Amino acid sequence: YPSQAVLQNSLTVLIAGAYLLIVGVLAKIVTHFGGNTAFATQAFLVLVALVVLAILLQSDRARLQLRQFVSRNFRRSPYDYRAVWKTFISGTASRVDTADLARALARLTAETCQALSVTIWVADDRRETLKPMASTAQLLPAAAAGAVGRTIECSPLSGYFLQHPEPIDIDKSKEAWAIILRDLHPSQFANGGSRICVPMVGRGELLGVLVVGDRVGGVGYSVDDLDMLKCIGDHAVAGLLTVQLSKKLVEAKELEAFQAMAAFFVHDLKNSASTLNLMLKNLPVHFDDPEFRADALRGIAKTVTHINRLIGRLGQLRGELKLEPVASNLNELVDGVLAGLERSSGFRLTKELSPVPTVPIDCDQMQKVVTNLVLNAAEAVGADGEVRVATHTESGRVVLSVSDNGCGMTAEFLAHSLFRPFQTTKKNGLGIGMFQSKMIAEAHGGRIAVESELGKGTTFRLFLPVISVPR
Repeated sequence: YPSQAVLQNSLTVLIAGAYLLIVGVLAKIVTHFGGNTAFATQAFLVLVALVVLAILLQSDRARLQLRQFVSRNFRRSPYDYRAVWKTFISGTASRVDTADLARALARLTAETCQALSVTIWVADDRRETLKPMASTAQLLPAAAAGAVGRTIECSPLSGYFLQHPEPIDIDKSKEAWAIILRDLHPSQFANGGSRICVPMVGRGELLGVLVVGDRVGGVGYSVDDLDMLKCIGDHAVAGLLTVQLSKKLVEAKELEAFQAMAAFFVHDLKNSASTLNLMLKNLPVHFDDPEFRADALRGIAKTVTHINRLIGRLGQLRGELKLEPVASNLNELVDGVLAGLERSSGFRLTKELSPVPTVPIDCDQMQKVVTNLVLNAAEAVGADGEVRVATHTESGRVVLSVSDNGCGMTAEFLAHSLFRPFQTTKKNGLGIGMFQSKMIAEAHGGRIAVESELGKGTTFRLFLPVISVPR
């Protein structure tokens, strides 16, 4: 890989030598065939054309394009692009927030280019203004017209970079937006250390710009550096588009969950309101009847209890689950839950509780899991069914199994809906119980497994580690 200077000088010598050779050969040919009085003029014109071409090649744009061509095709780059790409991918792949992504990009760019000042400007949703999202340096208030506080009008930069999507040295530019950026990014070095503005253009829009300056030692930015910055800008565009898409996807999922929750919530409230409304209509007619008043009070109390329970179960979906585990015997907890259910159950309940070691559990939270599993089984079997509850030890884990001979569930529901919120096969259910149970089990370092066959029954197994799993 010869150096860039050697290649450029060699090209110059080659052009000059080719010109002299061609002129010499043509002169010999003309002389051989009797001469041509216009040949000297023609040779002079060719020389003038070459001089004009050489003058044109002295322009900054032409020289930059020539250096880029030589660097990309004849020289080994000082950057290991594969290593840089891997570093940027690992450093930005998990960023799902624009500000978080911008901070990662600023830090990685500063490390890659050895620059002290790197600032990421991101356009708003309407592409009207640019605002600084992350910076490794302290920005100054804008002194130039066109900047309000620390935001910049997007249209001037967009108009320029959509036509010239290449990094530009804003210290040499006379554009108004470049002056604003220079005012916002004061150089820390008296000499050297040019400030480069890298556009982030994607889908025909300017998504933002990356301003790099104050390079260590005041070293300027070579063609290789500009090429690397262009690649970083392209990577930043991909990251910004991914974050925007992820944000829209999350919003869509939140809206879907809200709609599902609202549908269940409104349905139950509508039924409760209908019950209360019926009581109010009958109240003036039967108010003097003591039995009616007593029945109305019971109905109102039942409806209020149902509404409070509904609100409480919906509230369980919010916030982080906090556990207070203590060494407990799962059999004792199961006995306590079943004792309360047996008195009001209309199904056959079978217990097979084998001796098990103590496990670190939050008894209040685990009681919810056991209650939910048993109640689900009871609702699946009806009055004539059977529910079997058993405990045993398996591979260093305590296992609670709850089996029933009820209606069972389809394979599709098991695979895609069982543990999702607001998914249920019960007429009056909310679809929150199994979601909550799975969340509590996993918070304890355990898991819930299920086997079911339509029309034959279901078995849930709760696996809990004997030794606490670090969280």
